[in-house]
Amino acid sequence: MISRRAVLATALLAGALSCSEATSPSHVPLYEWRLVVDTDTLSFHWPTSSLPVKIWVEDSLDMPAHVQDGIDTWASSFLYGEYAAVLVADSGAADLIVRVALAPPKAASNVGRLHTLFDGCEGATDIDTVATRFQLKMPVRMYVTPRYDPATTDLSECFRVTALHELGHSLGIFRHSGSPDDIMWGNPVGPGLSVRDINTAQALSHYPANMTPTR
Repeated sequence: MISRRAVLATALLAGALSCSEATSPSHVPLYEWRLVVDTDTLSFHWPTSSLPVKIWVEDSLDMPAHVQDGIDTWASSFLYGEYAAVLVADSGAADLIVRVALAPPKAASNVGRLHTLFDGCEGATDIDTVATRFQLKMPVRMYVTPRYDPATTDLSECFRVTALHELGHSLGIFRHSGSPDDIMWGNPVGPGLSVRDINTAQALSHYPANMTPTR
């Protein structure tokens, strides 16, 4: 049963979204995507001036193809082209760097690590809020790590779902959902985006962002 608190939170969030922009979608159900750090509630979506987001992907284990599939899936969930991304050959020009490797130890306390775990692989995305908390340091770094030997186990579906999940973090979903049916749950069981994932992505793209991308 859904608690009264959950219903109230959803109603308040939907109300805030409906007031933020005339064309803002206010579909429910959705889930909380914003990052809370101390007393700050941080929200982010890519500004139009940053589109298409430039993504460099390590050419290993078909990861570029998995990331491209994730880009296409997320982009198709938006109503007005609010998100677009392209793969680039130069990592120095990238807004997002994707490596097939174990995430290294966090370098600073202001870096938040969003981690997901599957049977055959795992993923992580680092969100560097810089000292001000209201900046998102470029490039965002994303890691996809095999847990089994790819030479003896077919991990292609695990890589695809992990890339889709981690890309969701990079576009502004800075928290995990509370339902295993959502791709943005910490250990999702579904193969693709749920209605809640789509509604949340649409909502965050029109919610006022208080974080700006910076190098």
